[in-house]
Amino acid sequence: MAKKRLLIIGPVSTQSSSLRHLSQNLSFLNPYYSIECLDPLVTLQECPDEEYYGIWQNQLKPLIKIYDVFVGFSFGGVILQQCFSILSEEKKQIILFSTPTFADSILREKLETVISLCSQNKLEEGLSSLYQAVYAPHSIPDASLQYLNRELAIKRLIFGLTKVLKTNCVSILNHCNVNHLHLIGEKSQLVNTNNVIKPSCGQLIVVPEASMRVLESNPTFCKEAILKALNHEIH
Repeated sequence: MAKKRLLIIGPVSTQSSSLRHLSQNLSFLNPYYSIECLDPLVTLQECPDEEYYGIWQNQLKPLIKIYDVFVGFSFGGVILQQCFSILSEEKKQIILFSTPTFADSILREKLETVISLCSQNKLEEGLSSLYQAVYAPHSIPDASLQYLNRELAIKRLIFGLTKVLKTNCVSILNHCNVNHLHLIGEKSQLVNTNNVIKPSCGQLIVVPEASMRVLESNPTFCKEAILKALNHEIH
């Protein structure tokens, strides 16, 4: 029997290849799904938010027929929330990770710092500031910028983080009829109960002792919650 198909829409990242670890973190789903990743920053098109997410809706419409599960990490989750209107009539399973409903003052301050540093061509400092917040309270893993296209990485970070700051999904979640699971980290400095609201339809779970990278911080807890949401047995 052919596997079902799962599509990941990734977070803001410096390059497309950075998204590979997302499918690796969900490898426990490999027996059930063919997992593919979509880079949300392939196109850096400057336009009003309504038009921008309209483009995303048009892009996702044909994919709804192909994929059974949609997974959004942070900015990828924001995109999925903005596309709930086209998912409302479809019986698709949706999982969000660390997706802000809106930018509160702390998230805004931290992301604006990263954007400012990148605008000054201080990529290393910008990434250090971002990763400290993303991985806190845990340590930042070693990463090399040796093969990074600096100019493109800066453009991607500024564009993506600015979109996150400008987007507000409060009304969407208050009137939501799209059932979904949303996992956020108890210890996350960026995405937490201060800037995430409980949806009118769906489940919000705070992952114990987890940073913003919930799958890496507490994989056992997340695995159980995800398998249960997708109606698979826990081994």
